[in-house]
Amino acid sequence: MTSRTLLTAALAVVATASAVLLGAPAAQASDASAARAGAAWLSGAVAPRADGMSADTLVALRAAGRLPAAEAGRRARALRAGAPGYTRSAGATGKTILALVASRSGNPRCAGSLDLFARLQRYGRSGRYGSTIFDQTLGMLAVRALRAGPSAATVRVLLGARGAGGWNFSLSRSGGRPDDVTSTAMAILAARAAGVSRSNGTLRAGLRWMLRQRTPAGGFALGRRDRNEANSTALALEAQRAMGGGDTRAARALRTLQRGGGAFQFTRDDAGSRILASVDAVVALSGRTLPVTIAHRRPGGC
Repeated sequence: MTSRTLLTAALAVVATASAVLLGAPAAQASDASAARAGAAWLSGAVAPRADGMSADTLVALRAAGRLPAAEAGRRARALRAGAPGYTRSAGATGKTILALVASRSGNPRCAGSLDLFARLQRYGRSGRYGSTIFDQTLGMLAVRALRAGPSAATVRVLLGARGAGGWNFSLSRSGGRPDDVTSTAMAILAARAAGVSRSNGTLRAGLRWMLRQRTPAGGFALGRRDRNEANSTALALEAQRAMGGGDTRAARALRTLQRGGGAFQFTRDDAGSRILASVDAVVALSGRTLPVTIAHRRPGGC
């Protein structure tokens, strides 16, 4: 073998090693840039007001590191102004609290004289927030963000609601609904935020079931496997992160749903609600999990 051949071979080995070493950081940089572009689009597309999209937008902007203090304050004021009318369920109240914690503007449990934490607790009965998986998980995530729980009773209710595989929308094994990826991912996120161990058998079983629902294209969808859906894919990515893992295939599948201007769409062929798709995608590709922000200390009353 000539010296030139040896040199060529050595350079090839170095190049291959460099590609392996640099592949993960490159993917992370791509995820982060996609998240920042999505956040920039959300900032212009979603006006400050009091509804679920506005609350989710605040959380997404914080996750992506694109939330100047002035914008955070403006969005928090709008949420507080409309909170008495919007927070009519545990899920809506939980979303509002999560957004106000993310805003880092004022007391996150207060909307004027309305104590959002007290309102959320009134929706709770025997460890159950409302009747759906989103009431339960958003309630649990919110009290965690406030450093006020969640309680052991809420954890028992959540873990006890797992069905044959994962969790379903009705928060009941006998609710008549099939288990689905989105509900399962939210359950894992809420349980992990509550301090349930990654080695917990119920969580591990739910995670295994969720991963078996992966689409051939690498992402996830709600009750089907013939397409990637932004929201299910994003939440599945977060759930895996909460369990100590990663998923470059899911992240890559999610990035394919981003369009010009930074917005994400529901599927490749269906724009759906670009706002709903983008808020989940931005959090997931930012490398964060819900709740994206925890209060520095448990806030006092209003």
